[in-house]
Amino acid sequence: MKRTILSRVIIGVVVGVFIGFMIAMGISLAYRAPIFMPSSTSFVNHFSSSLMATAASIGLWALMGIVFAVGALVFEVERWSITRQTVTNFIITYVLFTPLAVLAGWFPISPLWSWLLSFTIEFIVIYVIMWVTSMRVARASVRRLNALLNQTKK
Repeated sequence: MKRTILSRVIIGVVVGVFIGFMIAMGISLAYRAPIFMPSSTSFVNHFSSSLMATAASIGLWALMGIVFAVGALVFEVERWSITRQTVTNFIITYVLFTPLAVLAGWFPISPLWSWLLSFTIEFIVIYVIMWVTSMRVARASVRRLNALLNQTKK
C-alpha cells in the first residue's frame, strides 16, 4: 500500500505540474501577456519576481496533483459502492483542493461567498456526471456478464 501511495504521489506531482503549467501558459498566451503569468496578477504581485511566483505555483500545482491522484485511491476499494466511492472522493478533493485553489490565486478571497457558491455547484455537477457515467458503465458490465452467464447455462 505504501508503494501504491508513493507512486500516486509521484504521478500526482508530475501530472499536477504539467496541467497547471499548461493552463497558465494557455491563459498567458490567450491574454497576450508580455511574460509568463503562473496565476492571476494579484497572486504574482505577492512575490518579489515572476520566477518566485512560478516556483510557488509549481508547489501548489504539485499539491493539487497529489490531492487528485491519492484521492482517486478510493475508487479502488472494491467493497464500497460506486456512490460511496464518489462521495468520499468528492469530499477529499473538495476539502483539500479548494484551499489550494484559493492560495494559487484562482479565486478571490473577497467576496468569498459569490465564487464559493458557484465553484461548489460546478464541482457537484461534475461529480454527478461522474457518478451517472460510472453507474451506466457498471450496469452495462453487469448486463454483459449476465448475458455471458446465461449463454454458459445453455
